[in-house]
Amino acid sequence: MKKFLLICLLFNFILGISQEKKISFEKEINYKIIDKNKTDVFLKTFASNTGEFLTKVNIKSFPMYFFTDALGTSAVGLEMNNRLDGSNALFASMFGVGNYGYNDAKEEYVLESKKLGTKETILGVPCSHYLINFKLKDDERKDKEAFKVCIDEKSGYNNLPVLKGLIKFFDRKTIFKNSDLKGFILKGGPEKSYDKDYFVATSMKDSKEFVYFDHKKAMVEQQRKHDSIAIAYKKEEEEYAKMDSVYASSDSAAVVADATYPPSIAPYGEEVYYIPDYVSEYQKNNSEDGSLAIANLPNETLWKGLPKHCKNLEKDIPAFNNKELKGHLKNYVGQVCDMYLTQTTNHTVGVKITLDEIRREVLYLSEIQDKLDPSDKKKLNIYLKNLD
Repeated sequence: MKKFLLICLLFNFILGISQEKKISFEKEINYKIIDKNKTDVFLKTFASNTGEFLTKVNIKSFPMYFFTDALGTSAVGLEMNNRLDGSNALFASMFGVGNYGYNDAKEEYVLESKKLGTKETILGVPCSHYLINFKLKDDERKDKEAFKVCIDEKSGYNNLPVLKGLIKFFDRKTIFKNSDLKGFILKGGPEKSYDKDYFVATSMKDSKEFVYFDHKKAMVEQQRKHDSIAIAYKKEEEEYAKMDSVYASSDSAAVVADATYPPSIAPYGEEVYYIPDYVSEYQKNNSEDGSLAIANLPNETLWKGLPKHCKNLEKDIPAFNNKELKGHLKNYVGQVCDMYLTQTTNHTVGVKITLDEIRREVLYLSEIQDKLDPSDKKKLNIYLKNLD
């Protein structure tokens, strides 16, 4: 199944490349987050000399990617062929990261910066201390805690927009107005606990990494999905408000019992539950010829989530007198093994295609039973029965 999937991805990549821009990164910077709770958070950012950044945030081993340029910051996914996918903003919000903004009541803050006159050296680079204040427009009683940063003012990279974008993403009820402060942040943390709770650059090296991405197109698609979700969520609230009104005005529980409740609309909208129309293709002869995903696992630790027979698939299948049986059996068992890989984050298994292959091979193994000689039939049934 992997071969077919790779061909499809490559085809889509070729079609989309004319609309995408190749972005090359010259620097790779790793950050470590230090706090009293010892939160397992790590951050890596790639910087281009034209103002684009790709930032990877690992939160308890869960990776999240963010792309930042002059348009802003968007949650993205890193796909095959170095392409970025801009659909991950909704995925991140589904896991409880931030408030995706169903409540329109947002607070607008103005970022004000003040140079403190002190310095420190990080990775051999001198940087100047600045205090960033988040002033709530028209209401200074709700100012956020000031943030202290150490900035390399001579750097050709300005990653202040990255910090602003990440804060905005994780605190969705806040709107920030632009700040004139520029430079490369080497360290940052709350003003009152800057020496105890902070993030700091731990390494900086040259990079040859690159990605393909159309940020403007991705932002339009994300906004469209966000609007669809907000409409669905609002509709659900209105429908249940009607039911509450019926319940409050009735003297009998029977009125409510007879009422028709609206179908539950998930707060993440209809598109999250989108599924393509089913097309029956499983009986077509799609020879796999060794294109199983388990043949090229990107990490050895993935084997622990698969049945033991998946690792020694070729060796453990019996020799049959029927010359076609072994190939079909290998494909059936291998495709089932591939399905176990769909438990992993960012898997590349084509689920529908794999399920079609499994159904096709199940049909084959069922129909071939009466045509096998006693020896092959016995070997086949013993093998299938003893799979762990």
